[in-house]
Amino acid sequence: MSTLRLILGDQLNPMHPWFDAVDPDVLYVLMEIRQETDYVLHHAQKILAIFAGMRELARQLRADGHRVRYFAINDTDNQQQLTANLALLISSDSISRFEWQAPDEYRLDAQIDAWFAASGLAGGKMASAHFLSKRFEAGKLFDGRKQWRMEHFYRDMRRKHGVLLEPDGSPAGGKWNFDAENRKAWSGTPPEPVDRRPRHDHSALWQTICAAGVVSFGEPSAADFRWPLNRIEALAQLDAFIADSLPHFGDFQDAMSTSATRLFHSLLSFALNVKMLYPREVIDAAECAWRDGHAPLAAAEGFIRQILGWREY
Repeated sequence: MSTLRLILGDQLNPMHPWFDAVDPDVLYVLMEIRQETDYVLHHAQKILAIFAGMRELARQLRADGHRVRYFAINDTDNQQQLTANLALLISSDSISRFEWQAPDEYRLDAQIDAWFAASGLAGGKMASAHFLSKRFEAGKLFDGRKQWRMEHFYRDMRRKHGVLLEPDGSPAGGKWNFDAENRKAWSGTPPEPVDRRPRHDHSALWQTICAAGVVSFGEPSAADFRWPLNRIEALAQLDAFIADSLPHFGDFQDAMSTSATRLFHSLLSFALNVKMLYPREVIDAAECAWRDGHAPLAAAEGFIRQILGWREY
């Protein structure tokens, strides 16, 4: 009698409470499947980054003593469909219980909910331990209102989570939003920071993806891949952004230039979206930088608004 736990491609969080203890009766499953590569046309780097991150997480879990079943894109027994692979495992591994973290995407959420309801298995859906807001929290906040305004949600989240507040609960600096101060054009000064992200050669993995028939668009840059592979690399990227870019992020957060590829942006969306980083630790890092005098308030607030405001909203 075993428990099957599903890890989706956007749930690459090695710190999830699931992994606190090793249980020989728990089997973790990760899948590279055509269902997910093909439902829309994806950028090549998105597919490559997620597959590489999944493989790295599976390696980490095995090294920590967890049982892992990994469906690679070219495995002969891979049914290339999520619930078909689940059914295969349940029939071959004496599975009696199924658990999964709530997907971020409605399409997958509805698919797994329906399959589980018909499966007859024990278990159920768990929180991803990632977002600060709970499901349907925004709906409750805006109940009865004619308009859903992100700014109203953002201010509520600031109050609720104690972010950028004075001791009396008022907004730091006397304003909730410093967007008007963050619209400067970039003339080349200060210079764009050096890109300190690691380099990976995923050429072999990319060849496997292509040989499996996966179609994508965009340049894969497989031989010189810059997106993080794991949480350690993601944390280093966060540290580099806080040190090198956040002080100027606010001034130039809306700027574009043909002379720079990144300007002062964090490039942390991938690490956040696949849950290598927690939003709270990213928010806290930016707020601490302001309180320590390393970054102006307008820069810290503008960046935090992207995470606590728009992303949660």
